[in-house]
Amino acid sequence: MSLWHIRTVSPCMEYIELGRACYTTTPPLWGPDGLIYNGHLITCPRHYKQTTNDVANFFYEPGNDRLIAHLLLNTTYWPGWDARRYEFDAETGKWLNRDSVLNRSSDSWIGIWGAAWTRDATMGSFNKIYACRNSETAIREISWRSAEPVEGGWWVDPYTWNPKSIYSFAVVNRVDGLLAAASSWTLDCWRNIGTTPERFAQLRLPNVLNYLAYESRRNCWGITRDGIIVKADYQIPRWEMTSQVQNPAADARGYYITYDTKRKQAVVFRWLPDAADGACRSQLEFYYPVVKATLLTQPVPVTSLKAGERVMLVSHLVGDAGEGVTPYTVEGELLPPAEGYLATPVSGTEFNGRACFIYQAPWQTCTETLKVSANIEEP
Repeated sequence: MSLWHIRTVSPCMEYIELGRACYTTTPPLWGPDGLIYNGHLITCPRHYKQTTNDVANFFYEPGNDRLIAHLLLNTTYWPGWDARRYEFDAETGKWLNRDSVLNRSSDSWIGIWGAAWTRDATMGSFNKIYACRNSETAIREISWRSAEPVEGGWWVDPYTWNPKSIYSFAVVNRVDGLLAAASSWTLDCWRNIGTTPERFAQLRLPNVLNYLAYESRRNCWGITRDGIIVKADYQIPRWEMTSQVQNPAADARGYYITYDTKRKQAVVFRWLPDAADGACRSQLEFYYPVVKATLLTQPVPVTSLKAGERVMLVSHLVGDAGEGVTPYTVEGELLPPAEGYLATPVSGTEFNGRACFIYQAPWQTCTETLKVSANIEEP
């Protein structure tokens, strides 16, 4: 499996403009024009009153079919910061509450406590939103609007389990009593979280995790700090895919991922540094998981080559990220002159992309050539 890039919405959001000529020198905190925080934001060539300080949460909200981002901003207006909820159309990436945010309406305000204390939220069981907390070790059900814990909502505290654990990212599967959670390099898989929690497996990540997202009762997605995207089956558990964002940028401030369960696609929020004039450059990237095979290996015998015996030969269909590709059909053919025969001229690929062929060897010494092929259709 690999990722097919569908579209990029760039920029996906804007900042509030100064509305006048920018300052040639950085204005003081208190001057002729009144109270101005973060004066460098409106010092030429910059002319915007805001800049992104942090991306607290990014997730798909199925009830309203929207992508939600909770952002902390540095501002020139009082009190020098802002905390806003940005809502995007899940299909097109269009910024839906633009007027509310740019007019600083109370409807898009989420408050400092939600944005600062609740981190890395994602959808989970029953279409609820769950998140880890900076102020405690518990994982809680939160409000998608304010990022505050839901009163009387579901929660667990991994710090009370064995071994004691503190997580920054978590995917909650309440139906099967499962939890996939991480803090840095390792994805921990827990079961029986409603009774006697047991950590039954760990998966090593390719780099430090930057965000984790729920897909289903079986799968979750993760993205690392350098833009590597992984998909995991946290029930088995095992990695199912390794890919990467399109054109990873060395100057990217962060990558955040969510999964649109309605359209079955992954969405990445790429936080980029502002432009020279202070304009926002952050973007939304939409990816569709598809099979993208790039290599079919030569068949290799995995049993002894003996006259008159059956020999198993194995070939692998490999994707562009090095993952095994399935399900595909691989065809085998003995090139003439053939002295033995191919008992299985067709083989379906297994989970790791393996295709197996059984060759019946003749009783005499000979040299045979097995040709393998697969028909791959582009999406």
